[in-house]
Amino acid sequence: MLNFNQLRVWNFDLPPYPREGVFHLDLSEHCQVTRLLKFEAGELTRLHQLDIISNALELKRFKRKLRSRLQAKLGVEYDPALPLDIREFGKVEKPDFTITKLIYQSRPGIYVTGLLYVPRGKGPFPAVLQMHGHNVDGKFGINPQSVSLALVKNGFVCLTIDAIGTYERANTPYQVENHGSIQAGFLINTGETLLGSQLVDNRRGVDVLCSLPFVDRRRIGATGASGGGNQTMYLAAFDERIAAAMPVVSVGSFESYVYGVNCMCELIPDGLTITSEAGVLALIAPRPLCIANALYDCNFDFRAEEMLKTYHAVEKVYWNLGKGENLSYVIADRPHSYTDRQREAALGFFTCFLKCEGHGRPQKLPEIELLPENELRLFDPPESRPQEVATLGDITRRRSDLLHRQLLDTAQFSASAKRKELQKLLRLKMPAGNGELQRFAPVEGTGRFAVRFGHHLLPFLLREGKKPGKFVIVLHPEGKAEIDAQTLKKIAQSGATMVLPDLFGSGETAQANHTTGLYHQFFRQLLWVGKSLMGEWVADVLMLQKVLKNRFGAREIEVIGLRECGLAALCANALAPGFAAVTLVDAPASLRYDLRSVDLKKPNFKEKFHTGAIYSIAGAIPDFLVWGDVSLAAALGFGKVDFTAPRTSDGTPLDQSEFAEIKAEIAQLCTKIR
Repeated sequence: MLNFNQLRVWNFDLPPYPREGVFHLDLSEHCQVTRLLKFEAGELTRLHQLDIISNALELKRFKRKLRSRLQAKLGVEYDPALPLDIREFGKVEKPDFTITKLIYQSRPGIYVTGLLYVPRGKGPFPAVLQMHGHNVDGKFGINPQSVSLALVKNGFVCLTIDAIGTYERANTPYQVENHGSIQAGFLINTGETLLGSQLVDNRRGVDVLCSLPFVDRRRIGATGASGGGNQTMYLAAFDERIAAAMPVVSVGSFESYVYGVNCMCELIPDGLTITSEAGVLALIAPRPLCIANALYDCNFDFRAEEMLKTYHAVEKVYWNLGKGENLSYVIADRPHSYTDRQREAALGFFTCFLKCEGHGRPQKLPEIELLPENELRLFDPPESRPQEVATLGDITRRRSDLLHRQLLDTAQFSASAKRKELQKLLRLKMPAGNGELQRFAPVEGTGRFAVRFGHHLLPFLLREGKKPGKFVIVLHPEGKAEIDAQTLKKIAQSGATMVLPDLFGSGETAQANHTTGLYHQFFRQLLWVGKSLMGEWVADVLMLQKVLKNRFGAREIEVIGLRECGLAALCANALAPGFAAVTLVDAPASLRYDLRSVDLKKPNFKEKFHTGAIYSIAGAIPDFLVWGDVSLAAALGFGKVDFTAPRTSDGTPLDQSEFAEIKAEIAQLCTKIR
């Protein structure tokens, strides 16, 4: 145990606001956490080999097992028996084709918006389902329109649909919103994923095409660019009715996704622990598949060399099945988009494999004239959009409310079972041992330390107080340097020893900033490799508790968790004894869906908390509302739980009546725990 007097680092006459760093070097550009995740991604990728697939029987077994495992992670079920209830909202007449504006039912009470391009003539026609990527104007954009028009002018029916949470399906119709940040976090709390929602929407789109008398249901293809290409890959992987698939500027490798920059709609929780991207594409075999990438792609994840790693692994499967001619790729001398080169390749590919004409080589594009958006809109004015066209917010709110009712209706909880479930959903490996403590030279009365355990390096500052054995840990989601002076002053006045750590990926352990928003990177990177950001934070808090007790003589430890870190403190207290109390400051008192203070028109959600009043995606915990809520974690706590300035899940302050309901809920749940 360290002896404070021997260390001689404390001076009570100094200002009680430590701001020093533990390390002298800024290593954000060479973040240890980022290097670790790259290593783990590489190791996991090596475990997923496809050489076991050498015949049709082995492929069938592979598909059944992998689809089942992936479906469990996507969290949204497809119901082919649900009525489509197709509704039309007008038609655009052109000399050689028509465009029907329509919606269809994807899940009960959830409708998808789409444009159905149909050639003049008798049919039956081959058809293609097109899914757009992160176009600011959805299916009305230049690229989706150009693909749809090129296909319909070459004799294909084309159904182009909107992704959940975008443009015509946004919370505010025809507004540019980001479905892949805080909104995706709200959804993943409920046990669902954006990718799972998209997959069901798209499979129901295939149902629509199959229901049309002028469509040949044996000849249906799928395509899309970027996020739409990702949707294409999973649709074809899960739905055998897709006779030919062409994902555009979307195929790289799951390994590159871990350290690249992607939307949450391209995330499978624990994906790399289950399979590689080659495994997903192998689910399409032996059906025709053409992968189209761009030579000058701006996204590292989809560079040609990353795609080729995946392609060559899948190629062996096609060869083993005697269908090597069904797999091909195109690398266009273009940037990241569904450009003219990719459209030429798509026409040749679909003409060959859906019309049985030609040899699959790129085909000359027809002359097209793009239509103005106001001519294609389903809803004019925007307020006329039917309630059934549920937004991402609507879906998440309904799911949150349902799960909350189930929580309150549960008659009894097993404390041990709920703690095991919480540890599992946090993907938390409880820290073993006491770690390796390293001490650095003190600065102006502040002790500087770091504890290494597993692959974690947890730096912290420590300022001794006048009350022996009493310690207060203060957690801030952006690191110890962001803790406000008022909080530090109060702790100093209490006489407790002050401990200020940088939790995993924050402060001095943070990676370089990206434009995707605070913690967007770490959140999805960790989930890919079977971890969670909140789980890593909880591990840090639990290890710090051990270190303070065993090395510093702490007898009473309190934790103050600011903002999202309040959840880390809460979960640590629910999982292990040893904390006298935890206080959640400006933290959410529930993770139920709430969107009062978020301006969704700002695509990166980069506002600071005190001005934007929102949390980062670090506050999201996959499946947390399926497990319970903040109230249940508080009821399970070993130490006392307090809230200071409690807020909603989006950061809006709770009024007195709302907080009274939360406190009553906690008290009610306490009586049900056995």
